[in-house]
Amino acid sequence: MKSLIRNILLTLFLLQSIEALPLNIKMPPQIAQQLCQKLSNQPCNRELQLEYDHYFKLDNDRLLLFFHTFKPNALYPKGSLNVPVIVNLKGQWSVVNSYIKDEIQEVVYDPHNGIWLHTMSTRKEGYSSLYYSGNGGKQWKKLKLPSIRTFQTLQLCFQEKDVILTFQRVENDNVKAWITSYKDALSDEPSWRLMEKKDLYQKVCQKTTAYNNAWRAKKQQNHILFKHKYKNRTISFAKRIVLTTRGTRREPTVVNRIVTPPKVIPTPQVQSKPIPRGTQQSTNQPYTIQLGTFNYKTSLPLIYKEFERQKSMLITKTFKKIDNRVQYKVYIGTFNDILEAQVKLGELRSEYTNSKILKNAFITKLP
Repeated sequence: MKSLIRNILLTLFLLQSIEALPLNIKMPPQIAQQLCQKLSNQPCNRELQLEYDHYFKLDNDRLLLFFHTFKPNALYPKGSLNVPVIVNLKGQWSVVNSYIKDEIQEVVYDPHNGIWLHTMSTRKEGYSSLYYSGNGGKQWKKLKLPSIRTFQTLQLCFQEKDVILTFQRVENDNVKAWITSYKDALSDEPSWRLMEKKDLYQKVCQKTTAYNNAWRAKKQQNHILFKHKYKNRTISFAKRIVLTTRGTRREPTVVNRIVTPPKVIPTPQVQSKPIPRGTQQSTNQPYTIQLGTFNYKTSLPLIYKEFERQKSMLITKTFKKIDNRVQYKVYIGTFNDILEAQVKLGELRSEYTNSKILKNAFITKLP
């Protein structure tokens, strides 16, 4: 009798738990605001929208979604950076602290449950990038590819112990492939070996799919809808999200596209710190990323050590304050326009995820 009562109570508890879950999971406004701020350092509006790009099924009914900015009147409307977001069956959304550069081409599992993501630049023909996540999409690392790879297509092949990258040029069927071990491919300086042509057609690739994931995607005209195959649950959001002043989401009005010359967009304002007296900026000064201002010269070696892989791009300048005390400012890179600088800053924050210096870095003109 006690066993029967216990089973009834357990059943009632489970039913209540199921009913407590949201039937239609929607993106919270604060998540959209966080994405806009992360991608552009400013709120989204009608001129700067948030656009869904790609999805990938993770284990246990979780979805990995990718978002970028969309500027309707820009020469290149789609932003160059994507930010991953993970959403689960309970309606919990989390923004991943990583950036994915360029247009996503493919996301796949390897036999060891790692996730590989291939992107291609729409502005540099044939330029591919490869990212890896070993913890379910929560953190991403950009991998170093073979130095010669000016090819239009990239195919990933996973074997038990090795990874094979096959590049191909469409116009002349030129095919080349490089191979290395998983451990080496994930290192900072992998040793990719060029494969002989006779071995290209003997490779056997393994494929792996997500465990326990029953989401099905249904793309509508202006909305993205995911329906669960076995449970009465959906995830939905607008393909392009515009935030109002109150933070609520609404879908932009759909208009017929008319081919017109690209509009001239004013240069966005750049957050910068006050420039020392006597220093004037001219219009032809390049953009740069300021890592920080330091009062002691002994702090500089610590910065150089942390960004040793970027040492060829580091710039140090000395400034005198009004009281004749010396300050040292460290910059990284020079860029012709602010977009290049934003992309580089996103890449650095993705590569140095625990860097406190990059958290406070900002884009400015090089003095």
